[in-house]
Amino acid sequence: MNRLPKDHPNVILVILDSARKDMFGCYGSSDGLTPNIDALAEGGLKLQDHYAAACGSAPAHVSIFSGQHPVRHKVLHNLSEMKNDLVAVPLLLRQLGYKCFGHCKASFTPPAGYEDLFGFDEMKYPGAGKTSARKSLRGMLADRLRGFPILYHSLKQLYEKFSGDEGMIRASAAIHDGRDSLNYLRHQLEKFKDREPIFAYTTLLHPHMPYCPPKSFCDRVFKGLRPHPLSFKIMRNIHAYVNGDFGPADEAMESVRKFYQADLLYVDHILGEFIKELNRRGILEHSILVVTSDHGEVLGEYGYLNHGNMVWEELLATPAIISAPGRLKEGMVISDLTSALDLMPTIFDLLGEGDWLREQTILDGKSVLSQGGEADNRFLVVDSPPAVLPERYKKYPRTLFELSIIRRAIRTASYKYIWQSDGRCQLYRTGDSELEENNLYTSKPQVATKMHEKMVRFYQEMNPSFQMDQYPVPLSKKVAAKMTDPRIRQELQRLGYL
Repeated sequence: MNRLPKDHPNVILVILDSARKDMFGCYGSSDGLTPNIDALAEGGLKLQDHYAAACGSAPAHVSIFSGQHPVRHKVLHNLSEMKNDLVAVPLLLRQLGYKCFGHCKASFTPPAGYEDLFGFDEMKYPGAGKTSARKSLRGMLADRLRGFPILYHSLKQLYEKFSGDEGMIRASAAIHDGRDSLNYLRHQLEKFKDREPIFAYTTLLHPHMPYCPPKSFCDRVFKGLRPHPLSFKIMRNIHAYVNGDFGPADEAMESVRKFYQADLLYVDHILGEFIKELNRRGILEHSILVVTSDHGEVLGEYGYLNHGNMVWEELLATPAIISAPGRLKEGMVISDLTSALDLMPTIFDLLGEGDWLREQTILDGKSVLSQGGEADNRFLVVDSPPAVLPERYKKYPRTLFELSIIRRAIRTASYKYIWQSDGRCQLYRTGDSELEENNLYTSKPQVATKMHEKMVRFYQEMNPSFQMDQYPVPLSKKVAAKMTDPRIRQELQRLGYL
């Protein structure tokens, strides 16, 4: 039964996939990549020390939507099964009288096959049908073909022969352009203005790999320099890079980093257009807008590229900005340690429904507006699964070795402790680079021991049968059926999931 809305504002959730915090001007960067998001932070609330719930897209997204740690909701990787009792943001907001709409160029949330658990009135993603948003003919054709994996990849292989590495990167990036998603959300917000409050959600695949926005944005970052040709090969085969097949490739990796920055510049631009249009139509003043990322990205640090299977700060330190005119003071900054788990309870707190929310579900996060004096004692636990479908990496033994390690970490305001299943343990002061020269594990054994014990208790309280060196990787047939990557499909077929 729906509760009557109490003049509730719209709730707009924008997740920038793989955006790392240190690239944003409002978090200290001087590169000028995010002027529109920086302006949003100046007029709203910035979470200064914000942490992702996971290093992979699916678990991180489900945690944002549920306020629960992955150990509780059990979505541990991108091919994971899901529990049938998940309580997600759209389902709850619909009880408050909201209409819920989403649009994304990939099926992260809800994971493909689990739409009913999230309760959107309409959720658009590749293969989910037509969209009312205007888009290019190539974009519409690619979305339709993705629903037929064998045909899609046959045509893709044919296209690869004629396009080369650079052409393939540019074409793939164009297919995932986020303008369509923002246009769709704007259309829904305009359609229901002065009628019903809207929950509008998108994950923009910027700056997600492959990083290659429109040329004008690349030109602004490269400043007349030509991208290194090897950078396109690296973006097409990150596992080979991690394996060492390209060598150090320092110049090429500098180009990869610039492409990433250009993609962040681009998403800031289209998001700025979106915000400007909502302001012009008087929508933003009656909305709560959350801009964050699911996790960060590693760009050559530690010899690694991309995300997942690691727990470095570059992957977990994320931006989080909340705009809520009339509900938050301008220019607020919370410096305490906060988590993606806190976003859902914070949204409901701003709606005046925080107590009601806690009656509906179990929360592992807490509203950032009501954490009080607990900040000094707060800790966050994150982990990364070992390689799912390791057969994919058999050509890359070094990569496979690194991706087969279970990694668990606990972070406080002062320290970060990392446990690895290969016996390596690390302890760093918060803010220090996570290099061996800064590893305090042997010099501060008591700190490491206390943090290890606290992390184990956290896991055991959620799962009494928890084993430190075990990491379940259950696969979902529903998600498997939606996979288009031929290597993944081949392994899923071998294991009987297809």
